[in-house]
Amino acid sequence: MKIKKVRITIRSLKEANKEARKFARDFDSGILTEHAPTIGFADFVIYKKFLSEKRLELLGIIKSKKPKSIKDLASIARRDFKNVYEDLKMLKTFDLVKFKKTKSGIVPTVVYDELDLDIKIPIEMISR
Repeated sequence: MKIKKVRITIRSLKEANKEARKFARDFDSGILTEHAPTIGFADFVIYKKFLSEKRLELLGIIKSKKPKSIKDLASIARRDFKNVYEDLKMLKTFDLVKFKKTKSGIVPTVVYDELDLDIKIPIEMISR
């Protein structure tokens, strides 16, 4: 079974554009390489807000425990339902989780098996 990965990066818009141009040139030249889907953040502060410890924990619980509903997930995580639901909605906006409606409620599932973090942090960005 092939592992599904998503690449998460922190880089400037300039660096992201440079990579996109290289991909376009390679594509136009007939060089087709497999690329993992990528989620890019402009800086470390935004990254920390989005991929908080609690959201990463939810991904792990969903993958390992396979909760039957969001209510079940909140119970396993020992967190308030509303906060878990808000975190799941955020993770869904970046396609890290999907929702499936069932008789027992909405079942969250994780889309990827691995998060491949590609983080280059200038030291001055950490202290913000």
